[in-house]
Amino acid sequence: MRTFTVPALGLLAAASLATPGAMAQSDDALFTVLNPTGNPPPIERRAMAERPEGLDGRTIYLVDVTFNGGDLFLQEMQKWMQANMPGVNPVYRIKRGAYSADDPELWREIQAEDGLMIMAIGH
Repeated sequence: MRTFTVPALGLLAAASLATPGAMAQSDDALFTVLNPTGNPPPIERRAMAERPEGLDGRTIYLVDVTFNGGDLFLQEMQKWMQANMPGVNPVYRIKRGAYSADDPELWREIQAEDGLMIMAIGH
């Protein structure tokens, strides 16, 4: 957890916003406050996945993380691929759990098929 030393006046000004009419004077008093966000873990850099030479004969998983409208978007992509990319097998799947949750069963299926993946992430 990180700590910061701030002038008391800053703390009192913040307190006065929360409590109307409660303004106080401070000269050089300092307070040490804690930052509850802590320190993030270091980020491990990884190389990007290699691009396939082509898509013909490949299975492309269209993975929905259940963000509003993502299912409709991916299902339209699946229809388009079926109509315009006859050599590709598009497969629509819904990922279990929240966006950041692991879904080992789905990952095993994609790996067993040597599939490619498009994941619809909202925002």
